[in-house]
Amino acid sequence: MKTEWISFIFFGMAALIHVGLFILESFLFQKDGAQAKLGLTKEQHAAVKPWALNQGYYNLFLAIGTFVGLSLVLKKQILLAGVLTSFCGLSMMGAGTVLWFTVPRSRKFALLQILPPLIGFAFLFFHISSSIGR
Repeated sequence: MKTEWISFIFFGMAALIHVGLFILESFLFQKDGAQAKLGLTKEQHAAVKPWALNQGYYNLFLAIGTFVGLSLVLKKQILLAGVLTSFCGLSMMGAGTVLWFTVPRSRKFALLQILPPLIGFAFLFFHISSSIGR
């Protein structure tokens, strides 16, 4: 498999993870009783529900941007695809890095946000560097 397609797969995986986060934060977290699963009181849950809803939509928009970027790859609009996918991937990695440093108990979730786009960028770099000499 060519390195650019491995990159494509990892960026797609990152987008799918962010769709999952959207569902979790914008729907599942909003339900009564969700606080018990998260170790929150009802008061804490009520206070953070609006933030979770907003965060969920933020994740959805990152996923949509990534999917649009990947669809542009298929349409051979490589420059625009690279800009859009890179912006979304870097945003995902940035948010994951903030989570890593601010909430140490959530480092597994931070890695879930950081690693797929990071691996996607690594394979994209290998693809570009191997294409330069051609």
